[in-house]
Amino acid sequence: MGNENNMATFLGYEEVELSRPVNGKKKVKVKCLPVRKLAEYAALISLEPEIIELCTELTPEEVDMLSADDSGKLFDKAHELNFNPFSEWLKRKGKAVRMKAQAYGIALPEEAKTDGETSANS
Repeated sequence: MGNENNMATFLGYEEVELSRPVNGKKKVKVKCLPVRKLAEYAALISLEPEIIELCTELTPEEVDMLSADDSGKLFDKAHELNFNPFSEWLKRKGKAVRMKAQAYGIALPEEAKTDGETSANS
C-alpha cells in the first residue's frame, strides 16, 4: 500500500476499478486533493456522495448510479489518499490560530496531550 500511495501522490490520483460500468466508465480516478480543497474536504468528510464528487470527476448523477460496493470503495480510497494530508493541514491551521492569538495577546488553553506525551508538570 505504501508504494501505491507514493505513486498516487506522484500522479495526483489512483484509479479504482468499478464492479459495473457507469456511463461506460470501468475505472474512476480518485484524486489527491490540492491544499486549497482541504477545507471543503473537512466540511464533507462524512458525506459519502459529496466526497466522491469532490475526489473524482463523476457527476452527481453518475455517483447515484454507483453500486453500494463501488461507492464504498471510492469513499474509502478518497480518505486513504487525502486524510493524512488533511490531518497535517489541520495541525498547521491550529498552529497558525495559536500564533494569531499570541499576536493579539490572547492566551489559549494548552493543547491536549497524546498518550505518548507528558506535560511539563508531570
